[in-house]
Parts: sequence; structure tokens; C-alpha cells
Amino acid sequence: MGSKRSKNRPNEGWRVFEAEAAYAESIFRQAIGDIEASIAAAERALDIKPDYPPAVLTMGSIEYQRGRPDEGARLFSRLLSLSDESGDLWEIIDKAGDFLIQEKRYEEGLELYRGAVGRFPERAVLYQGLGCCAGHEGLFEKAVEASRRALELEPDNQKLVSDLGWSLFQAGQLKEAEEVLLEAVALDPTDELARGNLRLCQSGRSKP
Repeated sequence: MGSKRSKNRPNEGWRVFEAEAAYAESIFRQAIGDIEASIAAAERALDIKPDYPPAVLTMGSIEYQRGRPDEGARLFSRLLSLSDESGDLWEIIDKAGDFLIQEKRYEEGLELYRGAVGRFPERAVLYQGLGCCAGHEGLFEKAVEASRRALELEPDNQKLVSDLGWSLFQAGQLKEAEEVLLEAVALDPTDELARGNLRLCQSGRSKP
């Protein structure tokens, strides 16, 4: 007997191939400055395979730039429930979070990263994004909690040491903040951000 799949319905492998091809064309068109064709190709990739993570990410960011934040947020939220067949879904979600941070959409970024750490609890960079958004939203204790978790996962990451120091400073825990920032500077004396944050912390501690 033949396959029960309809002859008019392409199999999943072919859909993936077509979506990847359309997405590759989108990247190429963007590289040569043909933005309209790049967007059209990304839309085609998403139409072919609505659960293709790179296309969901790209079209989500495009919708934000088009002034349609609700549609952009819907697409970014979809990322959290997609299949992780390639093993890099967490990276794609983090790129969406980075986009929201760059656009100063911290509340939306916070929600995205909350979902992300629930899906991928062992990825330090997702806690880093969560801490960043929480800090910008004034949720300083949440930022400290996220920064501590990130550092637990990657204890040798100097950037995460620096992030924890800044989160502690924002939370008003100046003594520990200074200790942590001193460690960050010792790990990388060329890190101007850590050095600047340390100066701010020490200045704050010196005030009566």
C-alpha cells in the first residue's frame, strides 16, 4: 500500500528545506541591501513553516519595527513552545531578548526571559537577560537572584561576576556589591564597565 499522506501535502523534510532556502535568501537579500525582498523572503519562510524558529525570530523583530508590537510579542512568545530539534532554540530566544533590550522593551523582555529560564534552566545567558530586564524594571531583588543563578552556572565568567556586582549595587547591598565588583575588576582589569561600576559603588559607600 502507498503512503497515507496526501500527495498534495509536502512532507516535513521538504517543508524544512523550503523554509531554510527562503530564510537563506532573506539573509542574502538583507546583506546586499534589498530590504523589501529580504522581508518578503522571511515572510515566505514563515508561511512555509510557521514553527521554523529563525523565521519566527526575524518576523517578530520586523513586526516590532513595523510598529506592530502586539504581533511581534505574539511571535516572540511562540518561540517558547517550539520544538528544539536543532538544539539551539535557547540561542534564538536569547536573540529575541537581546532585541527587546536594545529596543528598551524591558517588561516584554522580562516575560520572555521568565519563560526561557523555565524552558532552559541550565543556560546562564538566559538568567543574565532576565537579570538585565528585571533591573531596568526596578525589580532589583529579582535581578540579584537571576544574576546569582547565572554565576552558579558559569562561575568562571567574569561578565557574570560584574553583572552580579551591579545588581547588588542597584539593590542597595553596597558592601557585597563592592566585594563582587572588586573581584570582577581583578579578573579583568581592562573591563571599564566593571571599573566604573566599582567607582560608583565605592562612592556610594563613602557617603554618610
